[in-house]
Amino acid sequence: MNNQLKLLLYIVFIAGAIFYVQDSFGLLDISIVDNKEKVEENEEEEQEKEESIVKEIQEEEYVEISIGEGDVIKVNVEVADTQALRTLGLSNRRYLGDYDGMLFLFDENVNTPFWMKDTFINLDIIFIDENGFIVDIKENNEPCRDLYCPQILSDQEFRYVLEVNGGFANTNGVKEGQSVTMNLVSKE
Repeated sequence: MNNQLKLLLYIVFIAGAIFYVQDSFGLLDISIVDNKEKVEENEEEEQEKEESIVKEIQEEEYVEISIGEGDVIKVNVEVADTQALRTLGLSNRRYLGDYDGMLFLFDENVNTPFWMKDTFINLDIIFIDENGFIVDIKENNEPCRDLYCPQILSDQEFRYVLEVNGGFANTNGVKEGQSVTMNLVSKE
């Protein structure tokens, strides 16, 4: 027998022995899994984890939008009050509850552009001035496509921005000029 054949038989024998030991005793924690099922399971677990974390955060902080005649809409919010959090925004989110959103806080009046980079859901972007009044609404903004990602600009300066699901403003009668009350937890 030549050396190449001996080497091949030796490798097959060792691989078979490892497979037998693994199959019999489960020592190496190796398993063959359908990759598609594993990916779907991981995505579901991540979404459930994200929803529970978001729910915990949002139970404490919310805004109320007064839409007239004593009617108020409560929106649970995550607060983006640092440059890093504002930059991240709702990127990579695949789910946002009907009355959930993100509230962006700025230290002064700004007219900073927003964009929908790495965002997977349509959003209404509600711009709020320093006195708590809605000064502009950009409705049903779609996620960026490929390399093109347009900037979303308010017609006026603002101090706060509320991002909610696309269609929220229309569905709930939210309009410019309405007041927003913020109920936020102090971080001191």
